[in-house]
Amino acid sequence: MDRQILLTTLAFLAFGMALNLHLSLAVLRRQRMQHDVPAAPVAGDPAPPMLSRRLGTRSRQPLLPEGQACALLFLSSRCDKCRAHLPEVAAMLPAATAAGLEMRIVSIEPWFRLRRFLAGTPLAAAAHQVVTEDYKRLNPRFASPAYMFVDHQGVIEATGLIGDDNWLQLRAQLAHSGTEEETAA
Repeated sequence: MDRQILLTTLAFLAFGMALNLHLSLAVLRRQRMQHDVPAAPVAGDPAPPMLSRRLGTRSRQPLLPEGQACALLFLSSRCDKCRAHLPEVAAMLPAATAAGLEMRIVSIEPWFRLRRFLAGTPLAAAAHQVVTEDYKRLNPRFASPAYMFVDHQGVIEATGLIGDDNWLQLRAQLAHSGTEEETAA
């Protein structure tokens, strides 16, 4: 009887030690994952310089156009919300171009997936692929559908999710500028 109690106690101790080890490793993994995520750029920071490739090309060019304001869009082909925002973004593209705002979709996805995702929209010409390390410098949490507004001097003006107040303000400004151009013509 004493032997059975001893074996049961040892089994509980072994189980407790294994559980404690498992939980400790889980905490360490979570801390390491949180530590590895760099801080996201914020308004007022200079946008990090990087090269990109436009959809369907092999040559690399600066992601940000020199001396021009730019809206960097982070859309994922696997994101239903991103797919829902494609018509809205496509409708904004002509007014943005007319207003001198370059819109660029920043992605690390393979070209074939991007082409399929953007098919039927004028957005394929705005798609730019960057390497994963550069993408993480811009969007370390892989947020989508997200944006980053960069001014003509390369300084970040705003970041957020498509549909927030800053995004709605941009959409309204572009819609207003489009109606002004139509009345002027």
